[in-house]
Amino acid sequence: MDVATFEDLIDRLGEDLSRWPDDQRLAAVQLLASSAEARSLYEQASAVRRALTAPPVRAPKGLVDRIVTAAAKLPQQELAQELSQEPASEPTAPEEEPNDAQAQGDSAQQGKVLPALLLALCLLPALAPPALMLGEPDLPIRLSL
Repeated sequence: MDVATFEDLIDRLGEDLSRWPDDQRLAAVQLLASSAEARSLYEQASAVRRALTAPPVRAPKGLVDRIVTAAAKLPQQELAQELSQEPASEPTAPEEEPNDAQAQGDSAQQGKVLPALLLALCLLPALAPPALMLGEPDLPIRLSL
């Protein structure tokens, strides 16, 4: 057996060699003993299986509420500016100009909220349990590594 055939069999039959036909299992065991590349493929497939069968990771309670609350605290103009990434318009009157300390604080706050929101939006789908694992945990999953 060569590494390409071994990879194809892992993709089709899974990494559990006990489920493979006897002749292919014996050839796979011999290949694993002699090939570092085959062992690497086997470890990758095993890691994928462990990740898919691990208990689902749950977001901390109230995470969505905290994100929405933080976004709601921003004035609408600042939120629109954060989302558009365009510089703010110049103040029209001199008395509206913030002092340097206030400008630095506002700038620091603006620079933290958008990345936090984007990170949360990217992570929330990953925290949901895989759809394939909801109904039948023993369902064979065929993935291409």
